[in-house]
Amino acid sequence: MQAESVYIDAVLPQGEFVQVTEALLQLEWFEVNKKRLTRTTTTGQTIVMELGKGNEWCFGDGLFHDGKLIATIAIKPTLTICFNPVNAVQAADFSYYLGNRHLPLFMDPEREMYRVPYDGRLYEQLLAKFQSQVQLEDGVLLSENLVRQLIKKSRNENEL
Repeated sequence: MQAESVYIDAVLPQGEFVQVTEALLQLEWFEVNKKRLTRTTTTGQTIVMELGKGNEWCFGDGLFHDGKLIATIAIKPTLTICFNPVNAVQAADFSYYLGNRHLPLFMDPEREMYRVPYDGRLYEQLLAKFQSQVQLEDGVLLSENLVRQLIKKSRNENEL
């Protein structure tokens, strides 16, 4: 007998709820903008959730049904190409090199390095061009660390 799906009726950002749950809903980095998802939590509960217009799923979001916390969102680690530039010119060269590929560029704020989702051919080309400054690592790609989001945020803060 299959358990009934639970419909998520409220989503609260991390820090805006105090309840605790062991259940995680694991999403891939590229699923954070999907409008409708049906997934199974780490505890086996099937949930159905719909994203509001202009929103995205974020790491740590609390998923609620009838006021009860069902699960929190976790973004799965994925294989990434990491680049640690030695100066701003090299960072610009790297960014320019990625530009025509339309890949999202992430900044790892703790380690001050760039991350790009793994692409085999791109990795080989970057390794040939930048050598030891390019490595493969598992990492969590969070939308708040997208370079285009960081630039937009910086512009908005400067307008205030």
